[in-house]
Amino acid sequence: MMKKTFVLAITSLLLLSACNKKTIDQKGANVFPASATEDTLSITMGDVMPFYDNGVMNIYHLRNTTGSNSLFFHPIARLTTSDFIHYKDEGVVINYEESVLSPDAALGTGSFIKDKEGKYHCFYTGHNARGTDEDLGKDRLPHVEVVRHATSDDQITWVKDEEFNLYGYEDDFRDPYVYYDSVDNLYYMLVTTRDYGNAVIRRFGSASLSATDEEWEFIDNFFTNDDGSYNMECPSYVEHNGVYYLAYSEQGENRVTHYRYRTSHDGEWQRFDRDAIDASGFYAGRLEKAGDKLYAFAWCARLTGGNTGTFDWGGNLVSHEMTQKENGELCPVMPSTYKTYFKNDVEYHNSNGESVNNYAFNGEKFLATALEKKSERVTRISFKIKPNSSSGDFGLSFGLNNQYDNRLGDSVIGFDLTNNKLICYNNVSNIIRYGDELAHINYEFTPGQTYSVDAIVDGEIISLYLNNEIALTARFINIEDNYFAFYSNKAKAEIMEVKFYE
Repeated sequence: MMKKTFVLAITSLLLLSACNKKTIDQKGANVFPASATEDTLSITMGDVMPFYDNGVMNIYHLRNTTGSNSLFFHPIARLTTSDFIHYKDEGVVINYEESVLSPDAALGTGSFIKDKEGKYHCFYTGHNARGTDEDLGKDRLPHVEVVRHATSDDQITWVKDEEFNLYGYEDDFRDPYVYYDSVDNLYYMLVTTRDYGNAVIRRFGSASLSATDEEWEFIDNFFTNDDGSYNMECPSYVEHNGVYYLAYSEQGENRVTHYRYRTSHDGEWQRFDRDAIDASGFYAGRLEKAGDKLYAFAWCARLTGGNTGTFDWGGNLVSHEMTQKENGELCPVMPSTYKTYFKNDVEYHNSNGESVNNYAFNGEKFLATALEKKSERVTRISFKIKPNSSSGDFGLSFGLNNQYDNRLGDSVIGFDLTNNKLICYNNVSNIIRYGDELAHINYEFTPGQTYSVDAIVDGEIISLYLNNEIALTARFINIEDNYFAFYSNKAKAEIMEVKFYE
């Protein structure tokens, strides 16, 4: 009788332990929110316009919705957060106008700022692809795009200034970013446009945010593309610890958020060898300060063609905290609140039911250890890596359809020692056919050196941070409710001190 009771007690403890693992209450945690949800269907977001005010980060953004036809789209909506984990949907704040004659038939990126009297201002892009048609006669618009202006006393109710229409001399004239310059005692507006074929960020100036469009005077071409002919979308400009940063996104082949810097107010623009904040899974990124911290916000796009597709338009918010090296170089790291919030230890077991924290690969062949199904909760993964060779690749593979060792799933995020890259794939057939890469960042690995790795996984999206230097964000539609593995494809390497938190 005592033996039976003892067995039942042990069984109850094991069941309780398993139950606790499966019922961690994350209290609505969401690190990669969409714009909104209707009937459980997520509405994706486009370009982000962060604005920090009184301890709250306002994530203004283009909501990826349309009106009665394809001419009308992208209202500006707002999320608010104080911890980058819990978000409140504040709804649409500035809407498009369903009129073929309106400059606001569709809305594009803008920026938000508060004046000295406490009034909030939004300068945004009006876009009308049909408004310039000749058949509209005298009512036709001068250009497809125009900078518009709206104001608010509370960030809830916004009033458009219908008289404010700042045009350039080309149809491409958008993404205004307005900031106050305490040195020049002026408000400046940066605008993405072109100057006789050259991609430029133009600068306009005004003594007041309430100035008319005619009172915003052209100052100069603030920055001319030094890397190609692509448009430089969604500019932002901040000073951080005495260094001035200009960020913009490449509307071109690479689809990344670049930045340039200068060490004085009017100094020469410079660039680092690694001049992107993340890879192509982090687009239309903007910099924003919150007190003494600097952040970068962007969106990770949906995929065309399902899991094996490339990045499309509109997706989920991605947030990086930015640290600064002594030379001014910016490095994306995991926001500190993720580490303090997702701190409950959980275990994932191999096919033998063991929880293994260290993996050693000899580099002679393909090896992989499959773990249990990834839960639907936000998961933080922390580990260290030590490459011991200069060839092969190793890392994490997702989307295994069973807990089989020595196999790859549909997707991979790996440390490529042969090509010195942090890289990801989402079209993996087998160990010799990964398909085309989804995204990568160049990074030189040194054999024998130990590197720290932090990753955050929420739904389809993962951001992996390597050695507090670089970040790679990817979307794999097969992460949840599928098995995953640590693997090595002919790389001599170690993965150590693996820990999971929820």
